[in-house]
Amino acid sequence: MEDLRAVAQSQAVQVVAEIAEKISGAKRNQDREGIQQLLELSRRGAIQKVLVSEVSRLGRSTVEVLQIVEELTQLGISIYVQNFGIETLKNGKRNPVAQFMFTLLAEFARLERETLRERILSGMDEARRQGVTIGRPVGATEEKAVFLKKYAAVARQLRAGLSVRNTAKLCDVAINTVRKVKALL
Repeated sequence: MEDLRAVAQSQAVQVVAEIAEKISGAKRNQDREGIQQLLELSRRGAIQKVLVSEVSRLGRSTVEVLQIVEELTQLGISIYVQNFGIETLKNGKRNPVAQFMFTLLAEFARLERETLRERILSGMDEARRQGVTIGRPVGATEEKAVFLKKYAAVARQLRAGLSVRNTAKLCDVAINTVRKVKALL
């Protein structure tokens, strides 16, 4: 983020918010709090320019990235990508080269993610072939009572009728943890 602060200072851009996404860029825009915060600030007219270090910070799905670019462009908000020095708007007008580059760079980010995923799965398959156990060691699971005690707040919310997704958000735990608690109840 420090490098983007320097870019903002060099371009005399006042920083309104710094958004650091903690969820995968492969998720849908609706599921990414950082993107939703960005869009909310944009729709309110609170920002005029978005600075990102690279296109993949906006997402790893070409369609999702292009949706963000299109909405921000229609709102008159320029996106500056530091690693390529490109900007979607120049003097308030669309930069067609930047639009083209965004499409290519978003697709490269998607391909990069797919390649990484394939390598990981291939490595796991090879480890299994060599007899390596993937995942939690046998016998390392917690007993039902211990697990439910550890996640008492989750169990309480589920018993109160809250959905799995809302319980996960409220209790700040993974959805799979909530599902496991629900299965044990």
